[in-house]
Amino acid sequence: MLNRNYNQELGNLLDALIKVHLSDDRFFVGHMKGVSDNGDIMIENAKNEKGNLIPKVIVHSAVWKLITVEEEPFPMEALADRIAKIFPAGHVNYMREQNMISILNGKIKVDENGVQGEGPSAERIEKIYSQFVLDLKEGKKI
Repeated sequence: MLNRNYNQELGNLLDALIKVHLSDDRFFVGHMKGVSDNGDIMIENAKNEKGNLIPKVIVHSAVWKLITVEEEPFPMEALADRIAKIFPAGHVNYMREQNMISILNGKIKVDENGVQGEGPSAERIEKIYSQFVLDLKEGKKI
């Protein structure tokens, strides 16, 4: 159980801007694009401690000792809670693994890039999404 939770949490970092600290005091900062079952990590557009840009880096699990998220992840669960206030129970499904919200059995989908779908419900969700992003930018409590 613990291993599954660990792998799930590591997988939740996909596409996040991370800093991977290596065992020899070097590091890479970039977007995590993959993780293997044994913890090897793939990073794209990475910069090392000298500021050199490296298009793709794969770090073996035996070499990294610490991973930190360098930016606050998009609070998708809070957005799902806000959207759920206008729909009957069970119509809003937050999918943590995909970091996505499915509404009305997938007819409308929301991720941190916006709303996908058509119709009056999608337009209403787009307004909620836009206000949510504005609130984030203004530093309002979510």
